[in-house]
Amino acid sequence: MKNTAYLVIAIAGFPTLTQAVDLSHCASITEDSARLACYDRLVSDQSAKTTPSRIAATANSSNQTAPDNESSAAPPIAKALNKRIDQEKQGNSNAFLVSAYKPNYFLPVTYTTNRLDNPVYDFKPQQIESKFQLSFQFNWWDHPLGTDSRFYFAYTQLSLWQTYNTKSAPFRETDYEPEAGLDVTINQDLMGLNFRKLRASFIHQSNGQGGLRSRSWNRLALQTAFGRGNFAGSLRGWYRIPESRETDDNPDITNYLGYGDLILAYKFPTGTLSATLRNNLKSDNRGSIEIDYSFPLNKHIKGYVQYFNGYGESLIDYNRSINRIGIGIALTDWL
Repeated sequence: MKNTAYLVIAIAGFPTLTQAVDLSHCASITEDSARLACYDRLVSDQSAKTTPSRIAATANSSNQTAPDNESSAAPPIAKALNKRIDQEKQGNSNAFLVSAYKPNYFLPVTYTTNRLDNPVYDFKPQQIESKFQLSFQFNWWDHPLGTDSRFYFAYTQLSLWQTYNTKSAPFRETDYEPEAGLDVTINQDLMGLNFRKLRASFIHQSNGQGGLRSRSWNRLALQTAFGRGNFAGSLRGWYRIPESRETDDNPDITNYLGYGDLILAYKFPTGTLSATLRNNLKSDNRGSIEIDYSFPLNKHIKGYVQYFNGYGESLIDYNRSINRIGIGIALTDWL
């Protein structure tokens, strides 16, 4: 019984001299109930003395370690962009999977306010047609320059289909765009934005046609991706690899498509809004803007609305301004 009493007191803290005298007093009581009551009183008194000091110590510790949110600005966190990067990493961890690159969509009905006639066609195109895009990427060499680097390959295909044309419903244009390069994940804060990607690429784009319908060009590009919260964007600049006059089907293409593009996207609770902008930054100003909005229909597909205005929607129309609106579905968007 005496050993038990000392153990109870030790839980509250080592006994002082006064506490030891009190213990001896309790131990000298012969009646069990009175002796237990004495021990209980000692434990209660000790707890009352130590608890305030412990609370004060805990409070002081909290005050010392708690971050001063008012005096220090929190670093930007690219939440939407980070989610996209995490999805890419999950796809890369499985050798049998590829991940989405640009948006994958099908617009069964689009309408252009422009006439689409062109001497290279052997049919008369209609202003109502379908449009779809397929785009994917995968890494073919991980960590060539460190754990955050990889060599990647990507492929994008854009098609304009005269679905409702009674003359065999031909594909008016299909552009093929393979690219390969080095992709590096970074984490750098600058001007209130969190920069997460650097990508150096070789890009080829061609419509796979011959003769007067042939269009193609090659580029070297440098791109960075950044974000903050539900906002994300990318800025890309490119240099066109020169071709000989004999093989160049579109020598003035940079006068219309410029030397880079800017993509801005924002993820709302109900959907994703994005804009892609190009400009030649010259006095004879030419460029384009594409606005896309996607919204979930179910867990597999999204509704998709697209508006395009300007030059370079497709290679066959690189030097003709197109004004188009379309509606359909998407499997993936930018975010």
